[in-house]
Amino acid sequence: MPQRRQLTWTELRVGLFVLVGLSVLAAGIFYVTGAGPLSPKYRIKTYLPDASQLARGAPVRLDGVEVGNVESISLVPRTAGKPMDRKKNIEIVMRIDRNYQHDILTDSVASPRTEGLLGNRYVTITRGFTGAPIPDNGVIPGSEEKAMAEVVERSAEVLGNLSALSTDVRELIGGVQQGRGTLGKLLTDEQAYRHLNNILAKSEAMVTNIQDGQGTLGKLVSSDELYTKVDQGVDSMNVMLADMRAGKGTLGKLIYDPTLYDQTKETMTNASALLRDVRAGKGSLGKFVSDDALYDKLRETSANFASASAKLNENTTTVGKMFSDPKLYDNLAALTGDMRLLIGDFRQNPKKFLHIKVTLF
Repeated sequence: MPQRRQLTWTELRVGLFVLVGLSVLAAGIFYVTGAGPLSPKYRIKTYLPDASQLARGAPVRLDGVEVGNVESISLVPRTAGKPMDRKKNIEIVMRIDRNYQHDILTDSVASPRTEGLLGNRYVTITRGFTGAPIPDNGVIPGSEEKAMAEVVERSAEVLGNLSALSTDVRELIGGVQQGRGTLGKLLTDEQAYRHLNNILAKSEAMVTNIQDGQGTLGKLVSSDELYTKVDQGVDSMNVMLADMRAGKGTLGKLIYDPTLYDQTKETMTNASALLRDVRAGKGSLGKFVSDDALYDKLRETSANFASASAKLNENTTTVGKMFSDPKLYDNLAALTGDMRLLIGDFRQNPKKFLHIKVTLF
C-alpha cells in the first residue's frame, strides 16, 4: 500500500511538471507570434513588390507602436490570361490587435522598414484619419521603402563613381610611371632631377653665405651694424621727443608754448569783433557789405554801363561808329599810309619841304 501511494505521487509530480512546461511553451509561442489569448486579433493583407529580409513573426508597428506581427509571406499566384502587377508581387498577411482596428483605416499605408542601417526588418503602418476601418481580411495599401531604395540607388551611383575614379587614378599613375606630363617627367627624367639637385645645392650655398654674413642679405641678417644704426636712430628720436616735451625748438614751442595759443585766441577774438562790426555796418567794409545805398549805386552804374555798351554796339552814335564802322578803320589806314610816304619823302629831300620864300613889300 505505501509503495502504491509513492508511485502515484511521482506520476503526479511528473504530470504537473509536464503541464507547467507546456504552459510556458504555449505562453512563449503566444508571445512570439502575438496570438495572446486575452487580446482578440484580426487579419489584414498588403501587397508589396519586394519583401527582402522580412520574416514571418516580424513585428507590425502603427506609427512606432507595436500592434501585431507578420503571419505569412507568399508570392501572389499567377492568373491565366492576366498580366502580373509588379507592385503587387508579394502578399503579406498580418495579425493585428483588434483594439487598433479603428486606427488602421483605408487611408493608411503599410511599408517595410529596417531598424537602423543593418537591423531587423518590420512592417510599419501609418495611422489613418479620414478613411474607414479596414475589415477582417481586408487589404491595406502597400508602399515600397523609399529610403532603402534611395540608399541602394545612391550606393550604386557611389560605386560607379568610385569605379570611374579608380580607373582615372590607375591611368594617372600609369602615365606618371611612363613619364607623361609634368609630374611624370619630374619623377622619371634624370635631367629634371639634376636641375633640382643643382637648385638645392645652390640654395644650400646661399644659406651658408647668408649665415657667414656674405652679401647684402647676409650682412642684414648677421651684422650688428644695421641694428646699431636703428638703435641710434631710436635714441635720436627719443631725444627729439624729449626736447619737444621740454618745449625746446620750434616744434616744441609750437606744441607746448602757451603763447601761440594765447595769440591764436586773441586773433580769433579780434576776428570775431571785426565780423560783428562788419555785420553792424561799421567802417568802410561794414558799409560796403551792409549799406543798400552802395548796392543801388553799383546797380545803377552797371545799368548805365550796359546801356552805353548797347549804344556802342548799335552803331548809331559817333563813338559807336568809331568802334564798329569799318570806314573809319579804312580812312585811318589810308592816312597812316600817306603819313608814312610823306615821312619817307621828307627824309629823302628835306629841302623840298623847307623852302623859305621872303617877299618884301
